Amino acid sequence: MLEISGLVSGYGRISILHGIDLRVEKGELVALVGVNGAGKTTLMKTIAGLIRPTAGRIAFEGSEIAGEGAERAVAAGIALVPEGRMVFPRMTVWENLMLGGVHPRARPYREATLERIFDLFPRLAERRDQKAATMSGGEQQMLVIGRGLMAQPKLLILDEPSLGLSPLLVQETYGALRKLNADGLTILLAEQNVKLSLAVSNRGYVIENGKIVLTGASSDLARDPATRKAYLGRL
Repeated sequence: MLEISGLVSGYGRISILHGIDLRVEKGELVALVGVNGAGKTTLMKTIAGLIRPTAGRIAFEGSEIAGEGAERAVAAGIALVPEGRMVFPRMTVWENLMLGGVHPRARPYREATLERIFDLFPRLAERRDQKAATMSGGEQQMLVIGRGLMAQPKLLILDEPSLGLSPLLVQETYGALRKLNADGLTILLAEQNVKLSLAVSNRGYVIENGKIVLTGASSDLARDPATRKAYLGRL
């Protein structure tokens, strides 16, 4: 579904990614793990069309989308849930969600998708008329995931969804991601929480200093001595 090869990207003259090769097959949940500053967010934004790469290819369902912009990525079926729970604070839960479904390919399914989201996150249904600014961090995270789902994505990209959440809310969020993937949604997940992301994913990539240094089945990466030493500590 997603094929990335030789990707070089960054900000202005500063390159952050140095020849990234990565693939995501339809129906997979793939983890991209690494420490803060490793290049995860830059890669997510480049795939989503928010950053124009300087070299390399990004093919989605066989079509080249590198450098085509965010509108092209959304039209192709890619939705990014960014780091930092970027809600529209003065808008209600319902209004935030509706904004996620404004693209013509998503509009016909808004009501059905909304019901699916409320089933997945019942607290959003309870707070549909509440202003986003008044919600807890965990509720805001549910909201931005829901807003991403409103776009009817074929590929959902999540950047650090567990950041700043309590352990209970992390488990709830990841439970929702497992269910979405089990229902057939393809997911690319960028996380610093290596243990958890490898536990829920099919395959994983380890990124360091803008380069992929390890890849393989998530279960194998979790047992790999280098991964354990660098990210998991003594288990």
